[in-house]
Amino acid sequence: MRRFKDILIKDLWIKAFSIIFAFFLWFSIVGGESAEEFFTIPLTIVKIPENMIIKNELVDFVNLRVRGQKAVLNSLNAKQITVELNLKDAKEGENVITLFPEEVKLPEGLSVVRISPSQVTVELSKLAEKALPVEPDFFGTAAKGYEIGRVTATPLKVEVMGLKEALKDQEKIKTARIDLFGKNRSFSVEADLKPPSGNVYIKGPKKVQVDVEILEKSGRREFRNIPVKGSGPSDGAVFHPDKVTLVIAGPEAKLTDMLPSMIEVVIQEPETPGAFDLEPEVTLPEGFQVIRISPEKIRVKVEKHS
Repeated sequence: MRRFKDILIKDLWIKAFSIIFAFFLWFSIVGGESAEEFFTIPLTIVKIPENMIIKNELVDFVNLRVRGQKAVLNSLNAKQITVELNLKDAKEGENVITLFPEEVKLPEGLSVVRISPSQVTVELSKLAEKALPVEPDFFGTAAKGYEIGRVTATPLKVEVMGLKEALKDQEKIKTARIDLFGKNRSFSVEADLKPPSGNVYIKGPKKVQVDVEILEKSGRREFRNIPVKGSGPSDGAVFHPDKVTLVIAGPEAKLTDMLPSMIEVVIQEPETPGAFDLEPEVTLPEGFQVIRISPEKIRVKVEKHS
């Protein structure tokens, strides 16, 4: 009985070994078969000459026919393959660059049988430079009674580079939109520059500082029948007319609340008797100014005392 078990166990080991051996034999035969697969791979542009730009449209992908062991091909994915278009020796103008199969980067044991397209035409143009003035761009409005004043960008101009023909139409470069909504005081902000159109690129930093002055809106208001007062040694001086009309400028919101009693029109009375045409002096609250006074001169009569 024991001998029978030993023989059975021995046979099991032989059978297991035979199965494993047969599997590896099959795998080596099938996996070792040569096969071919097609892949579509992005074309990577490298080593563009300094101060040059690609002027024409290029293909984005190339088609490859790759040969190798079937097992290796089955596990291959496009991310393991790199196709580069090397422009290190390219010159200004038209260049025809050949894509050689042996220059394709892929795992060991594989080779490229065919590449399409096998040649790529690249047109290079020298980059030109131009200084464009910065124009801050705004949206929204300041708080009621306020308006935007002086706006300064630092730097005032930005260097851009691109094709000569593309630069001809570039006259300014705008910032990203700056929010003015509800602003009632001056402020500074760091703003991104909007990318120029066409084959034009910003050479330096892509941000500028923008200083924005917010001012109270200036308005005008007419005040009628403001009395003229005398100031001086004379007693009983007569003014003709004894009231004036004023046009006053100042902050719009404050003008609305301004009262006639806040305006003082004064004549410096002469010390000697006679008739005089004198300009009145107007005193106003701070921040206001006289735009026009009518009449500009007042007739002042000073009687001689007996």
